[in-house]
Amino acid sequence: MSDAESKETALSDGEQKSSDLELFEQYLSEEIDLDMPGRGDLREGVIVEIRPTELLVNVGSKRDGVVPQSDLSKLDPEFVKNLREGQIVDVVVAKQPEDDSVFLLSIADAQQKRDWLVAEQLLESGEITTHQVVGFNKGGLTVEFSRLRGFVPASHVIDMPRNLSEDQRRDEFEGHIGREMRLKVIEVDPKRRRLVMSQMLAEREYRSVQREELFKTLAVGDVVSGVVRSMRPFGAFVDIGGVDGLLHVSEIGYGNINHPREALSVGQEIDVQVIRMDVDNQRVALSRKRLLANPWDGIEQRYAVGTTVPATITRLADFGAFAELEAGVEGLIHISELADIAVAEPLKVVRAGDKVMVKVLRVDPKRQRIGLSIRQADETLPSEASADEASADEASADETGADEAGE
Repeated sequence: MSDAESKETALSDGEQKSSDLELFEQYLSEEIDLDMPGRGDLREGVIVEIRPTELLVNVGSKRDGVVPQSDLSKLDPEFVKNLREGQIVDVVVAKQPEDDSVFLLSIADAQQKRDWLVAEQLLESGEITTHQVVGFNKGGLTVEFSRLRGFVPASHVIDMPRNLSEDQRRDEFEGHIGREMRLKVIEVDPKRRRLVMSQMLAEREYRSVQREELFKTLAVGDVVSGVVRSMRPFGAFVDIGGVDGLLHVSEIGYGNINHPREALSVGQEIDVQVIRMDVDNQRVALSRKRLLANPWDGIEQRYAVGTTVPATITRLADFGAFAELEAGVEGLIHISELADIAVAEPLKVVRAGDKVMVKVLRVDPKRQRIGLSIRQADETLPSEASADEASADEASADETGADEAGE
């Protein structure tokens, strides 16, 4: 470095020191306030005095500020009622002082600004929070976010049906009001007053974490509580705490269940047992039937051999027909037991859904088999009918005799 450059640098440093010294001396002589709040600044203040129509608040500068009645009227009345001298409150500088006047402050703006700061922190951290749905507009749902309102676009609402009419869309939105939602902040713009949140992203992340934790502790044979989330013809998907397990239609319960909706409803809470697990693919198979009482227990006492009982034809086969005696208990009527041997096509005698009387021929509880007969049940019914007719004839004869005796 040349001598000229060294002298110029030394001069510059000297000027800076002189300027800093002057600023410091002015501060000591109270000519300026280095801590002077600017308009829009968020500060913590101490309530100095509670007046009938305003609050006097010190914000750490050499002048106090005033929170006017117009601002206090925007606040929760209970909050205002509990304000006390010496209490620390958040305020925003609405207007800087002129001459010897005081700061104009706002607690209402400070509360909202504090909420915006919280929203920005959530956006940065990615934390999931829970909020209540309080309304909706054409594009989605509005949720409570302290003193702000968050917006959840329809595309970020889980299980939101597509291609709905305007009325159907409104009904769907109305059904969400009052519900609690797990949400993730995805956009914050205080100037445009935009706070956008996503239920879809929040649930995806939440369920991923829950799924990992669940698979660490879950085991085959465990009985867990779950909520039916959706149904398909082959079964129902049950949320057991971050994992949607499949409850196959055959494992819903005893009896003929053709579709899950015949026994379950979306949102229903049920107990299920874990019967299979695929940790690598994070899949779980569930059973509800295995937690229910087995209808084959005590079957011999309820359906003794030789008794005639009502049944419902469920399906036909080349070798006969199956008939349900009660939910979960189905017996076989062999083709030879469907009708008298004189009938050319016994399988055409009955159809699925027919209510018939059957005679119990065999009961095998271990193999869960029951042999039934319509033909033999029919053989007993006429004799019973004949007995009824004979009784009726006897009664008629008695009445006739009585009439004749009277004559």
